[in-house]
Amino acid sequence: MISMTQHSNNNLKKYSHQFDCMTTPCEVQLYSADAKSAEKVARLIERNTRRLEKKYNFFSDDSLIAKINNREQGIVNIDKETHHVLSIVQRLSAATQGHFDITVGTLKQCSKQTTVAKIEACRARLKPFIGADKWRLTENNIHFSNKFVKLDLGGVIKEFAVDQAGEIAKNENMAALINFGGDIYVNGNKPDGSPFNIAIKNPKNPQENIAILQLSNQGLTTSAHYERSTLVEGESYSHIINANSSNNKSNNTSVILSATVISHSVLTSGIYSTSLMVNSNLIVDDDINIVMIDDKLRLHQNIV
Repeated sequence: MISMTQHSNNNLKKYSHQFDCMTTPCEVQLYSADAKSAEKVARLIERNTRRLEKKYNFFSDDSLIAKINNREQGIVNIDKETHHVLSIVQRLSAATQGHFDITVGTLKQCSKQTTVAKIEACRARLKPFIGADKWRLTENNIHFSNKFVKLDLGGVIKEFAVDQAGEIAKNENMAALINFGGDIYVNGNKPDGSPFNIAIKNPKNPQENIAILQLSNQGLTTSAHYERSTLVEGESYSHIINANSSNNKSNNTSVILSATVISHSVLTSGIYSTSLMVNSNLIVDDDINIVMIDDKLRLHQNIV
């Protein structure tokens, strides 16, 4: 069911549609003159999101990712959409100096171990088989250098789904705010012409906001170690895994607790925000805005 809020300016009303997908709550806010048009767009977005979840679910035995990871040969044929996504990932992985690496899915099986010693031994055994150089693309195929490497698009497909949701709204000339578990894309402006306000959470108390950003035709993601972690023998293992040596300190040696990135797409923002949690000194392009929050709750940003 889509809900409606009357807007004070012109004939546009705000319609909201919620659903759960990709293990996260998803909300679509659309500004439309009528409920029928808004519901059409909302349903298209939900249907496409569920399609992507089914296709790229790391934990599903019948997903495309399962087919790729359970391959018997070193070459797997892939469709155009998958090639497109992997091409973006390949380019941005290089731009982040390999700090964003979808082959860390190889290490996910280590989380099943019950002791720190076993987890570390598992990771040490598998790390030689992962890295951006362990796979490559040709026109219709993905090639692997070894049989052990597994791809995990968990840090990619949700962001890609938000970008596609924005495109669906854009194709219908509908201003929208898409929010899938904090991965946000804003299409256009609010009916009064003002940008959308997006809050950044206090990483020490996620119930509080620490800053407000304004977005228009942009994608935003925030990565933080507080979001998801596993505790084993008192040792906390973040959901952010990296094969390279970790360096999430800013220039003044304080520890970075969260990294928010704003760019032209949610996928780009997501890859950079994850990478900045691994190396906060990573150089980003001039058109990418970042806001990092350290353990003293100070903001490190390049937004003027």
